Amino acid sequence: MHPLDNPTWSALTTLQSELALVNGAARRFPPEMSPHGGFAAPTPEAWQSLAQISPLPVSLFSLHELELPPGWKVVRKVELHEMVQEKPPRSTAGQSIAISELGPDDVPQMALLYGATRPGRGLAPRLNALGLALSVKQDDRVLAMACLRLHFPGYREISSVGTLPEHTGLGFATALVTEMAVRIHSAGELPFLTVRIENTRAIEIYERLGFRERVRMHSTTVQYEQG
Repeated sequence: MHPLDNPTWSALTTLQSELALVNGAARRFPPEMSPHGGFAAPTPEAWQSLAQISPLPVSLFSLHELELPPGWKVVRKVELHEMVQEKPPRSTAGQSIAISELGPDDVPQMALLYGATRPGRGLAPRLNALGLALSVKQDDRVLAMACLRLHFPGYREISSVGTLPEHTGLGFATALVTEMAVRIHSAGELPFLTVRIENTRAIEIYERLGFRERVRMHSTTVQYEQG
């Protein structure tokens, strides 16, 4: 199996293994960093192991729809394009859009932006622990952002890309994703990301930047309810 077929598991068993909550055949990130977890295969033993480290909902990537065992319920389910950028984009040096790095003090602003672009969902408050976060700001207000999340040999994920609705169409997301991609390629890795299949506007932006669909994936957020 290609590491991109099961990206969370690939990250939690390699370059981000020191962050993993581990139990038997399952692993997950601490919920305050990311809701994502995984296993090598959805066996009964793996589901049982995951239940013991997931009192809070956990999000799973899979190539096929998951069949949940008794005790689990679906909280959210979406279909995604997994996209990879094979060739480096042009550098953002000299562009007119100013890009700055985000730190822990910016989390409240990041959370507001995340909630505005993903209604009903919340930002993991320690997402910054997984890697760099970049933004476009105006008077200390975060107008747009992009973050790094999953990391395993050869690949780095760009995630949480978003722009406040009243500031879309100004090229902020394009500039941020380009800058992230330039840095990832400079480190000798390939950037990848996931995007909902119905988000045609974002898909068009990523395709213009040279991202190409590798595979369709499912993201299923589940919760264990039995004690």
